[in-house]
Amino acid sequence: MNFRCCIAFCLGLFFVSCTNHHDPLNRSEQLMETAPDSALQMLRNIYPQQLFRPSQKALYALLYSQALDKNEIRIESDSLISIATDYYDAREPERASYSWFYKARCANNRGDARMQAEALLKAQQFAEKTANHKLKGLVYADKAGMYKIQLQTDSSIAYYKKAYNSFDLNGDKRNSIICLINIGGNYLNDSQYDNACTVFSKTEKLVKSTHDVLLYSTLYRNMGALYYRQEDFKRALYYYNLVPLTHIAIYDSNLWFILANLYLRLGNADSTCFYLNKMKTLNEMSPDYYRLRQTLAEAEGNTLQALNYAKRVNEVTDSLYKRKLDISFAGLEKRYKYQSLLISNQQLIIKNNRNRTFMMIALLMVSTLIIILLLWRFSIKRKELETQKQLLAQEKTLAEKEKERADKEAENNELLQKQLKLNEILLLNVEQYRKHSIKKPADKVKEPTDPAQNNSFYQELIAYVDIQFKNISKRLSASFPELTERDILICCLLLANFDTGMIASILNVKIESMNKQRFRLRAKLGLHNSDHLIDFLLHF
Repeated sequence: MNFRCCIAFCLGLFFVSCTNHHDPLNRSEQLMETAPDSALQMLRNIYPQQLFRPSQKALYALLYSQALDKNEIRIESDSLISIATDYYDAREPERASYSWFYKARCANNRGDARMQAEALLKAQQFAEKTANHKLKGLVYADKAGMYKIQLQTDSSIAYYKKAYNSFDLNGDKRNSIICLINIGGNYLNDSQYDNACTVFSKTEKLVKSTHDVLLYSTLYRNMGALYYRQEDFKRALYYYNLVPLTHIAIYDSNLWFILANLYLRLGNADSTCFYLNKMKTLNEMSPDYYRLRQTLAEAEGNTLQALNYAKRVNEVTDSLYKRKLDISFAGLEKRYKYQSLLISNQQLIIKNNRNRTFMMIALLMVSTLIIILLLWRFSIKRKELETQKQLLAQEKTLAEKEKERADKEAENNELLQKQLKLNEILLLNVEQYRKHSIKKPADKVKEPTDPAQNNSFYQELIAYVDIQFKNISKRLSASFPELTERDILICCLLLANFDTGMIASILNVKIESMNKQRFRLRAKLGLHNSDHLIDFLLHF
């Protein structure tokens, strides 16, 4: 009696699954284009274990992958979509093409370019047997994107043109415009400026009829870049000013950065500062933002501020690197959890036949339990292998990071050695000059010396003193604008341990004149009678 009840329950479950879940699949397919979020929610309410027919399993796998992609949920594993690619063939070319197309998307998300290329080739073969122009456009556009990444400009342009023609036949104006923008971008990257200008002009007419802010923003950014590359900065500024605000912080901040960089090239420092101050969201632009700040400070002669911004560049670069590393680990964790979720979908591989007798259904249940146990064991092994791969990848990443740090330290050490060697040479030149200098008699002026030799010595002396005392010549000039070059030279001679007589000999003046110059120097520095000039300079 219990056996008959079990069989009756299985039959009821079978017929319920056949009647209750086939319609939701069709409804979700109908909602896919207009409401992909609703289609995804409907698919999530279907229990995959209750889909018995292979056609239902394949359709579920295709629709679920399509819904995730349309809702911008990245999938790297192709375990689910492989059910659809294994089932659909030339008898259903449209669904076969979509299946391979989304398998290519999965491969692209995990960085497997070879698998992406193979899947797109198969998707193209099936798509060209259908009358679905939008499907053809999607396949051609993804192939064009691959060629663009590989810097094969001619192939990329050819496929974007094919994608444009397909979308145009389908009446899909937005995707047609995106293809044209990419065609113009390829011409721009290939320095074919006339062709790029022609394409962008054609695109501008189409964009005006859409009132799509993002399309406007993308087009005018590209047109601004076109004239920027040709160093026609005024015309580039005209198109950048046409870029509308999207009220998306990262996009608008990127526009402010572009304008700031352009105004810097035009020599307008005030406008550069204005647009840099408007940037609220930096994210990946942080290093470029601080580099621009550093360049602006250097142009203004503000060395200390430039050094601070250079330090910020290194800090944000390291921070972004660490953040990317954290994100990659988070992605690995999400992928790991998603893999465990997909294991349950492996049960969809079980082959059933609804025309079987009651006894065959009972035997199939037993077989199902055995397969579940085998899949469970297989999943454990698979998890172990995935964990090992992740650990190896982490070790490789850490090793590469350590190598980069070692290379950077070696480079810094080499620069330090060069600086020390230069310091020794300068010190030797100053010491030799000090030894050969004689104190000037009080009543006698030395014959004039060669100005070129003195200038060479002055430059070496100031360079030496700046190294020893943290750019004291520049700091004195900044703090006391009334100081002359001769005053700065006297300060450097004093810091290099030259006494008053030697300084008078070097400058070819009398000692009395030298004393007067020191008195005037003290007055310019605001020193009192009790203050020692050399102590002041040493502690400045």
